[in-house]
Amino acid sequence: MTSVPSSHSERRIDRVNWLVRSIAPSNPALRQVLSLALFALVTVGVLSAVLYLTWSSDASVLQVGDIADRTIKAPKTATFVSDTLTQQRRQVAYDDARNVVLTPDPTVATTQLNALQQALIAIDAARSGATPTSGSLVDRIRGAVEGLSADDAASIAVLPPDSWNRVEAEAQRLLDTALTDQIRPEDVAGVRERLSDRASMLLSPTEQNLAVGLARPFVAANVAVDATKTKAARDAAAAAVAPVMVTVQQGQVIVRDGDPVTKDVLEKLDYFQLLQPSQNWEQFAGTVGLLVFVTLALIAYLYKGPHGLWQSRQLLLIGVVVLVPVIAGRFLLPSSELRYIFPTAAAAMLLAILLDFQVAAVVGGIVALYLGVIAGTSFDITFVAFVSSLAGAAIIWRAERVMTFVWAAVAVALTTTTGAILFTMLGGNIDLATASTLLASGALNGVLSASLTFLSFSLFGRLFGITTHLQLLELAHPNQPLLYRLAREAPGTYHHSIVVSNLAESAVEVVGGDPLFARVAVLYHDVGKVLRPSFFVENQANRANVHDALDPRTSARIIQEHVLDGVRLARKARLPRSIVDVIEQHHGTTLIRYFYNQAVNSGEEVDEAEFRYPGPKPKTKEAGVIMLADSVEAAVRSAAQSGKLYDDTGNGSEGRGRSARLTDIVDNVIRERLSEGQLDQCDLTLKHIDEVRQTFVAILEGIYHPRIEYPELRSSGTTQTAPSPRAAAVEVSS
Repeated sequence: MTSVPSSHSERRIDRVNWLVRSIAPSNPALRQVLSLALFALVTVGVLSAVLYLTWSSDASVLQVGDIADRTIKAPKTATFVSDTLTQQRRQVAYDDARNVVLTPDPTVATTQLNALQQALIAIDAARSGATPTSGSLVDRIRGAVEGLSADDAASIAVLPPDSWNRVEAEAQRLLDTALTDQIRPEDVAGVRERLSDRASMLLSPTEQNLAVGLARPFVAANVAVDATKTKAARDAAAAAVAPVMVTVQQGQVIVRDGDPVTKDVLEKLDYFQLLQPSQNWEQFAGTVGLLVFVTLALIAYLYKGPHGLWQSRQLLLIGVVVLVPVIAGRFLLPSSELRYIFPTAAAAMLLAILLDFQVAAVVGGIVALYLGVIAGTSFDITFVAFVSSLAGAAIIWRAERVMTFVWAAVAVALTTTTGAILFTMLGGNIDLATASTLLASGALNGVLSASLTFLSFSLFGRLFGITTHLQLLELAHPNQPLLYRLAREAPGTYHHSIVVSNLAESAVEVVGGDPLFARVAVLYHDVGKVLRPSFFVENQANRANVHDALDPRTSARIIQEHVLDGVRLARKARLPRSIVDVIEQHHGTTLIRYFYNQAVNSGEEVDEAEFRYPGPKPKTKEAGVIMLADSVEAAVRSAAQSGKLYDDTGNGSEGRGRSARLTDIVDNVIRERLSEGQLDQCDLTLKHIDEVRQTFVAILEGIYHPRIEYPELRSSGTTQTAPSPRAAAVEVSS
């Protein structure tokens, strides 16, 4: 009997299996190669497509004066020489007024003072009437001093002699004082404006204004700029300015959306190669080549790694777990704020719960390599992603409590923070604020990784038919509807399942399987008997055997159908596919020998196939051990109930005889299953089977140990003297 997928998602997954099997129907090795080749092509194709669609999307073509259309941040920390700022500082040094070399002209002061003296003489003559009377007095005064205002000339005309004498003396003093300074041609206007600040406070305001008005026109430049020496001084000053070093921290904003682009902004964008597309097609081809190499490494592991990983269910799960974070990383990791927040560890943690720690560790490393390549060959991303994935997977592997997710989050947070701080220290840019930011990023990474794993493991488990330990613990609870019904309606079968679960759990652990899965699967392996509990001997206490009234074929069919009924009940209850598989496989295609012998002894023609279970044979290590545990427990219990387990072998000790008899029963059952080929399709080695045999014997000896019969109570309340152990009956625990 072949298994039927229990959900639409499983049917879609099985169609992939069917497609591969149809291409190579009878060659498992070829099917494996085809599956892995298809996986590699899809992985590289999807990643290359995402890379192509996002290629050069981080380039910005900007010019000075443009308005930035988005906020651009530095992709890394760097220190470089800023030509723009260096040129600005050199220009400031070049334009410094102290670099101007002046040549004084001593004749200017004498000439200008003489000119002022001649003007004052002319005004004196006009005031005294000694000059010709052509024109008014005001006009004659203004004619003596070029630029003298009409108001000042009118005031001078009416000044008393003593006041005029003071004005004359002050004008000559002001000019003489001003010309003692070095006055360049461009400074003449300023010196003239500041003459009033030098006027004597002993004069009246009118006298001060008239003295300034008379001296102002005669202020002239008394120095000349030596162009050759000035140029040399300016060049020397500019050359003395050291290059300006600029440090830009990773994640620092270079320009904000809506801000104008300046020269120094343009220079930073150019340094980080953000002005023009920094990626060319040669780089694209190189990146795709690296992705191919990483994919080949993953394929090599899947080909040589744990058995069955190349099968479609596991392969699809690994493909999803690899592609989703890598594609998301292509969009999110370029942002420096998300560099150490991105929850890469969730991928490895999910695989640790659903598959195995070894698979999680290897695939976690592969995902870290993918992210390092697709995020710009960044080693720090690869390193931090790998160590955090390894830490999270190691803690959460076989999680059996929700608290395990909390500890996994702590492990991811600590490794992420430590790695991020160490890489920042390598760049020499660590400080308290940076360390605090990295600590917060690491903590958020841990929380996100654990949360994503917790929220998705059940969904992925159902989607890909994988049972987690948390689900198993839930299924093992006695209040589960099927277990509750089994315990109430078929108590003998329930007790049998408990004993077999102890045997299978211990034996599976010895051979490196999943003991919790084995225990839970055994609890449900005979659940089909709940529909006809009285047809099975363990539930017939103090009742007649109903098979005595049936023919062997009918009895055999009823016994066979408990497997089919169990599969139907398990699927109706939505039990995991792996447990349904154990229900199907726990009898394999073994012969129902009791009824077969009855049919043969009846003298009728018998088809052996009618008396065999439908199968299939056990496919996994756990299913093989469960078959052996179920058969061994039934055989030993039957021997114990019939008294055959207690026959003394003549070795002088009843205990040793019982042990030898029990060992013989276990050996015979295992030998029979091997000879029938029931274990040919599961990965149990002969060494494993020997370890299983020893485990069964040790546990069964503890269960079926001898007990002394307790003395009966007399009605008077006194007890009989206990018989000797040799004479006492043996009480067998059932």
